[in-house]
Amino acid sequence: MRKFLALVFTIILVFPLVLSAQALISVGTFILDRQFYIDALDNDAAYDMLIKDTILTRFLQQGLSLPESADTVQLESVMETLLTREYFNSQVNYLVNDIFDYMQGRSENFSPTLDLSPIKSALSAEKQEEFLFALAVAMPDCEEGQIPGFGGGEQTACKPAGMADETLVKDYLKPVLPQALAQLPDQIQLVENWDKLKSQRTWRSFIPGMAVPASIMLSGLFFIFMATCFWYVAALIADESWRVRLQWLGWTLMIPSILILLAGLAASSNIPAYWTNFGLDRVNFRMLPFGSGLQEATRAVVRGAFPRVARVFMMVGGISGALSLGLIFWGLATPSKRNEK
Repeated sequence: MRKFLALVFTIILVFPLVLSAQALISVGTFILDRQFYIDALDNDAAYDMLIKDTILTRFLQQGLSLPESADTVQLESVMETLLTREYFNSQVNYLVNDIFDYMQGRSENFSPTLDLSPIKSALSAEKQEEFLFALAVAMPDCEEGQIPGFGGGEQTACKPAGMADETLVKDYLKPVLPQALAQLPDQIQLVENWDKLKSQRTWRSFIPGMAVPASIMLSGLFFIFMATCFWYVAALIADESWRVRLQWLGWTLMIPSILILLAGLAASSNIPAYWTNFGLDRVNFRMLPFGSGLQEATRAVVRGAFPRVARVFMMVGGISGALSLGLIFWGLATPSKRNEK
C-alpha cells in the first residue's frame, strides 16, 4: 500500500517537479548570463546578413534616397570598412552589458542606442574622399525634369548629366558633407518612446526591493527546494528501509534525468533548426524593417544559440543521471533490516 501511494505521489507531483527543476537549472545557467547573449549575437552569419547582405544595400538606398537600380557596390565596399566586425561587436557588448546593468540595479539609466560617432568621425576624416567618390558613382544622372540633389518626396537622388565625378565631389558633395554629418545624431535610439515605456512598466520589481535577475534566482531556488522536498518525501513514503528509499530516490531521479539528456541531444540535432525555419518562414518580415535580411539574421542568431543550450541540458542530464546511479548503487549496497538482524 505504501509503495502504491508513493507511486501515485511520484507520478502526480515528483516527476513533474523534478523535471521542471532540472529544466530550470539548465535554463538558469544561460538565461541570466550576459555572455550568452553576446556570443549569440556576435555571430558570423548574423554579421554577414546585417552588414554585407540586403540590409546594408537597403539602408544605403533608403538613407541616401538612391533608386533601386543604383550601382551601390563600391559604396557598400566603403561602408563595410566602417561597419567592421569590431564595431558590430562593440555595439553588441555595449547594449547587452547596459541592459544587464540596468536589470541588476547597477545603473538607473538604460537607453538602447546605436553609437554613430565612430562612423561620423571616419567619414569626416580618413574615409571622406573614398566615401564621396563611391557616392558619386552610385548617384545616377538626372532625367529630364529631375532636380540634382538627394531628392525629396517621391524624387530620388541624382547628379547633373554629364558632370564628371571629380567635379561633383569637389564642388558639391565635399562642401555639404560636414553640414550633412552635423544633422546626423551621434546616437540612434533603437526603441522609440523608451523613457515613456520604462516609466509605465514595473518589470524591475518582480519581487519588491529586488532586481529582476535576483528575483528570478530566488524564485528558482525556492522551486528547486520544493521539488527536492517532495522527491525526498516520496522516498520516505515508499518504505521504511533505507535500502529501498535510496533506490527509490535513484530511480525517480533517473527518469527525469534521461528526459533532460534527450532534450539536450535533440537540441544538438537538426530538430531545432527545422522548427526555427518552420516558424520564421511563416512570419511576414516584409512588414518589418530590412525584410528578409532581418529574417536571415534572426535565423543565424537562434541557430548559434542552440549549441550552448544543448551542452547545458546534456550536462545537467548527465550529472543528474550519475547522481541517480550513485543513489541506486548506494541503496543496493545498504544491508536490509533482515541482514542487520
